[in-house]
Amino acid sequence: MLPAERQQRILEILREHFSVRSSSLSEMLSVSEMTIRRDLDVLEKQGLVERTHGGAVFRQERVAGKFQYENSIKENLVEKKQIARMAATMIEPHDAIYLGEGTTAALVVRYLDPSLPCSIFTNNIGVIDELRGIAAEVVVLAGTYNADTHSLSGLLTMEMIRQINATKVFIGADGLSLKAGISTPNLQIAIIDRTMIQHTRGKVIILANHTKFGLVAEISTAPLKQIDVLITNRDIPEDFRKELDFLGVEVILA
Repeated sequence: MLPAERQQRILEILREHFSVRSSSLSEMLSVSEMTIRRDLDVLEKQGLVERTHGGAVFRQERVAGKFQYENSIKENLVEKKQIARMAATMIEPHDAIYLGEGTTAALVVRYLDPSLPCSIFTNNIGVIDELRGIAAEVVVLAGTYNADTHSLSGLLTMEMIRQINATKVFIGADGLSLKAGISTPNLQIAIIDRTMIQHTRGKVIILANHTKFGLVAEISTAPLKQIDVLITNRDIPEDFRKELDFLGVEVILA
């Protein structure tokens, strides 16, 4: 098998399994691990994979357009509900939390204990849609309404964001990559979420279903080292999880 053919086969295996170890590829393709490592180096330089300590994970450039809240509502709804329900259990009495943009973050309010005293800060209008007689104080940040993201943004939003000292921040992710970190195709979302991460005095919690792994959107929000917890719906491949452990990111399966 020529190197180009072998590298194409490696990509096919990674597309199917997302993550694979060099030793496994060596056995599958009947070549030495040194040869596999050289192939992975080539593929990484082309931006097609991301190397891990034991192998590689698949990297896919996001081809979808800007985030559309209405289009996102029905996508992977079961998984989003599972993640949102788990996130709600992490909110404690008298927490000051921030809920970022996106449908999964909005769903967290649906599963919040109605009697739980806490404060919720958000620019996500979807949160208002989910409010049903809860004890929490809800503060909607001022700003300019964006119909695509169903959220508020702009100078007023940023001014308020800088004054919030949240104990927990819940943020969605359009892309989740070892090297690119958390990313989104929307510049306003990236700026707001990045600023909120910098101002929090507690945990930064990312809400991402399994379809986000390996995706890299246009704008980077934050590197994974700035994340404390990742809540997802499916077990993460071993190499990817080891990298997250190395970075100090706690993984919770919903």
